[in-house]
Amino acid sequence: MAWATYLLLAVNTAIYGILASQSATPIQIDRRYMALLGMEPQAFLGGAYWQVITSFFVHFDLPHLGYNMVFLAFFGTRAEELYGSRRILGLYLILGFFTSLASLLYPRGISAGASGAIFGLLGLVLVASRNLYPRGIWTSLLYGFVLFVLASATGLIAHLAGLVLGLAVGGWITRDWYPSTEQTEDEAPLGTGPEGRKV
Repeated sequence: MAWATYLLLAVNTAIYGILASQSATPIQIDRRYMALLGMEPQAFLGGAYWQVITSFFVHFDLPHLGYNMVFLAFFGTRAEELYGSRRILGLYLILGFFTSLASLLYPRGISAGASGAIFGLLGLVLVASRNLYPRGIWTSLLYGFVLFVLASATGLIAHLAGLVLGLAVGGWITRDWYPSTEQTEDEAPLGTGPEGRKV
């Protein structure tokens, strides 16, 4: 059961519902709430340090929440199958934290949304599934790059940071899951691969 993904979906949706109930319209969250809870560089550097966490749990409007939750449901459940629920919950929070920090590279404006962490989940899934693709890790990187380009209209820095971090962390976690090209299947170490992963 993908309980970590369901929990994250519920938390994101509940936070949106609470903020929407206090906004002028449920379709869009009032700017005052986004300025308080999103990542706004000047506010963060001035002491609003909670924004590094809250920013990846708040969304600007209903479509923003909707498409992020669709991708969270898709990549989150797959990531849980590969890595386990507790690990994915922890990794999601770490990915969100660092992609929020990456948003500080935007000099002005407010950054918010779960997409940076979701791109991290995408990286985790791609690198853990490399045995399914011809040319392995190189095809995983290509898929990640293509999806990054398709979604690069918004949140460019956070998306890239999430994808790169997800690929790097996933590559380290799964380094012993598959035999190297020099090993035959019979020589593969026991307890590796997604069926024998250590979680």
